[in-house]
Amino acid sequence: MTNAETEAVLKEARERWNACDEAEQNQRERILKAKQFRIGDQWPTAIKLSRAGSVETTKPGAPPLPERPCLTIDRLSQPCRQVSNSIKTANFAIDVLPTGFGADTETAKIFKGYLRYVQNQARAESPIEWAADQAIEGGIGWFRIQTEYCYTNTDGVPPEAIGDQTLTLGRVFNNLSIYADPWAVKPTKRDMRFLFVTEDLAREEFMRRWPDADTVGLDDFAASGDCPKGWVGDDTIRIAEYWRITYRPERWAELRPGEWSRVTELPKSNGHQMRTRLIQRPLVNGFKITASEILEQWDWAGSAIPFIPILGEEFNIEGKQHVRGIIEPGMDAQKMVNYTYSGAVEIFALGSKAQYIAADDQIAEYKNIWQTANIFNYSYLPYKPIQVGGTLLAAPQRDVTEAPIQAAALLLQVSEEAIKATTGIYDPSLGNVNPQMTSGRMVSQLQGQTDLGSSNYPDNVKRALIYAGELMVEIAPKITRVGQLLHIIGEDDIPEEVIVGQYFQMQQGRAVPVDPHVADVQRGVVKFYDLTTGKYGVTVAIGKSFTTKREEGAAAIGQIIPALAPEQQMIAVPEYIENLSFPGAHAMAEKLRRVLPPQLQDQTPDQQQNLVLQLQQAQAMIQQLQPLANRNQVDLQRAQISAQAALQRGASADAASLQRTEITAAASMANAQAKVDAENFRSFADALEASLSKKLDLHMQAIQTALDHSHEMSVARQQQAHDVQQMALDHAQTLQQQAHQGQIDQQVAAAQPAPQGPAS
Repeated sequence: MTNAETEAVLKEARERWNACDEAEQNQRERILKAKQFRIGDQWPTAIKLSRAGSVETTKPGAPPLPERPCLTIDRLSQPCRQVSNSIKTANFAIDVLPTGFGADTETAKIFKGYLRYVQNQARAESPIEWAADQAIEGGIGWFRIQTEYCYTNTDGVPPEAIGDQTLTLGRVFNNLSIYADPWAVKPTKRDMRFLFVTEDLAREEFMRRWPDADTVGLDDFAASGDCPKGWVGDDTIRIAEYWRITYRPERWAELRPGEWSRVTELPKSNGHQMRTRLIQRPLVNGFKITASEILEQWDWAGSAIPFIPILGEEFNIEGKQHVRGIIEPGMDAQKMVNYTYSGAVEIFALGSKAQYIAADDQIAEYKNIWQTANIFNYSYLPYKPIQVGGTLLAAPQRDVTEAPIQAAALLLQVSEEAIKATTGIYDPSLGNVNPQMTSGRMVSQLQGQTDLGSSNYPDNVKRALIYAGELMVEIAPKITRVGQLLHIIGEDDIPEEVIVGQYFQMQQGRAVPVDPHVADVQRGVVKFYDLTTGKYGVTVAIGKSFTTKREEGAAAIGQIIPALAPEQQMIAVPEYIENLSFPGAHAMAEKLRRVLPPQLQDQTPDQQQNLVLQLQQAQAMIQQLQPLANRNQVDLQRAQISAQAALQRGASADAASLQRTEITAAASMANAQAKVDAENFRSFADALEASLSKKLDLHMQAIQTALDHSHEMSVARQQQAHDVQQMALDHAQTLQQQAHQGQIDQQVAAAQPAPQGPAS
């Protein structure tokens, strides 16, 4: 940049920073007060000093002021923790959906897994949870999106991967270090045009980071009186990240109906009403600056400043945005609690030190002793007897009036209820259940009312995550090279690897590049994801954390297992143990899975590919066995026809015997062949069932159906052959009986005497 451009940037930055500081001054003071109140600074300074006691008095000879109770009974931190922890334990699941222009569901899953990976990597700093806690506390918190190199240690990293970048979520430790565009009105600040992130460095640290910086010029600039307040201190120098958006105009014209092109000047009309559009293309730049110098500068790949706010309660007062958290509306109620408890303790402490009632002349000579009578334990208290109107006054006595203990207890209760009313967090959510509430449903409903009263906080986190997801989906393809290895995480928190912009396949859990020509041959096994094509939308669902869902799942499986069949229990028990959190649960579950029958075991991608090949071989064997089954059926039909013809020709016993022998032989042959055929099919079915996994159940069902049909045909053929044989035997027996009966009839006829002729 030229000197003129540098000066223009610095001048713009100073003016905008002053505008932010002026617009947000009141808001920032209230946030700071809420922070101080939360850490226990809850008493006004004057009251705190008066209750601290003093040895100096305004009256000569007067006793020192005693120290009075100044208790801080914090009742606001627990409601803050209640809402904050509900956000920490919730599962904000970012989901990516295809919205057109070449987007597809599988690539959307890769985006989703990548964003889950970014979320998981950020858990060490918890930037989202920290920002949400600051929003609950003071009304606003911030987190940021950053890019980092994937490999800090480049040993063993391929040369092409040394420059690979990934997205990260960063924590903004102090929400008051952010000065955002005061004219941005959207809750996500997506319409802001500039933003500052300030940091105060010791002069020695500043010189260590930027040894060539012009500190002399900076001191001169501060001495001139033109330096904005806060930029230069006696021992510190303020630096700032200055983010800004500039716009590059682009002119587009509809040269033909439905055909838009970018133009530098408008062409002449070609017969239809030409539509034009001016697009302001945002360009995001960042600078590291002091009040008088640019230390660093960079360009950002996205179209928006990568800082995302999480808001508490938001208000608009006279056109200005005001935010607040739980602390601010509960401050007065908290002061009431502190005053009440301190006053009650003071009343109870002084109950045994009631004041003495005495005439001034009775104790005038011993006033120093009487003034400390409730402080020191004197063995006796002297006084001077006096008379008034000839009557001797009684000795000094203590004031035995009872302290207002009941009123103090009632005031304590009222102050506690005031806290609950201002924070919206009531007893059931705080763990205080009324003994008279015997209905669990009633307690749950009261807890639900509390959750509803604070539901705006998790909803604001959800809104911020949707915007952050949109920014990351936009930036990820721009910082990812073709062939880069991306780490993603599935919904069950299992890490995976994918390669973007290049064909690859999974081998032993690792993504391995594949030649494009081989990819065409192995279509279905090889994968390809292009992050640069299509448009994708982002949604966020609020659910339970994975740990909570795992524990609930383990409890549910434990209740279901006793009702399952033994083979179903074999499948469910490893899953139940896997969801338990004791050490060694995963190893035990894996051992149980390995001893399961083959058809019940999960298959790796390589095993699945082998099973597919086995299925293809099985189908080929079925096709080879089908002609054999057809031939057996033809032979059986021929045997049936031969048997029927033989039965028709057989008239005598010898013929019947011969026919019976032929029928028996044919039937035996058909029966033996049918048994061999059925045995072949049965053996094949058993071998196939043992090799295929449960993931090929649909194919197994089809094969099993074919085998069952073949077996039924074989059984039917056996039954039919048996019936034909039985019919042949029955018919032969009938013929034999008929022949035998004919022989008997002939013998009977021959044995009878010849009939006598008529007498002559």
